[in-house]
Amino acid sequence: MTLLLATLYVLATIDSLASGYAAAAGRSALIRKGPHYRTAVWRGFVLGQIASAISLSLVLAALSIAPDPAALRADLVRVWIRMLQIYLPFAVVILSAFAFRLIPSVDVRCMTSTLVFGPLSGIRPLVGIAGLVWGLLAAPRPLIVAGGSAILLMWLALEWVLGHSYRPKESV
Repeated sequence: MTLLLATLYVLATIDSLASGYAAAAGRSALIRKGPHYRTAVWRGFVLGQIASAISLSLVLAALSIAPDPAALRADLVRVWIRMLQIYLPFAVVILSAFAFRLIPSVDVRCMTSTLVFGPLSGIRPLVGIAGLVWGLLAAPRPLIVAGGSAILLMWLALEWVLGHSYRPKESV
């Protein structure tokens, strides 16, 4: 269970970093955007850590009120394993695209933004829903459905919150 939680945490962190990047993409006319994107990714990371702490708190609360915590834990493991079947490939694509951004070429960076990050931001909610639904098919307990839905809504709101609270620095 610990390894699964750690894997989900790493994926959530990757998602929060990508959400920070997506929230800042296209919002700056600066030529050198490195500091702009580093700040945006940092904001995503911080908000993601808060969301991760809330998510873990919900899981621990559910385990503490469950009449049979061992059975709930086993069901959660089944759900999480199935969710990873959807979320891991998505994270690999995101990380691969970020790796291409290390190439010092404006053309390559523009292509990754246009061909990868734009569409992935668009399908991110669908991937989140698909992962949750696929996971819930393994153990459709009302407590897991409610908790999973609440956590997914919080994660899907992350990019929206980052985008709507965005305040670019003014340049002189």
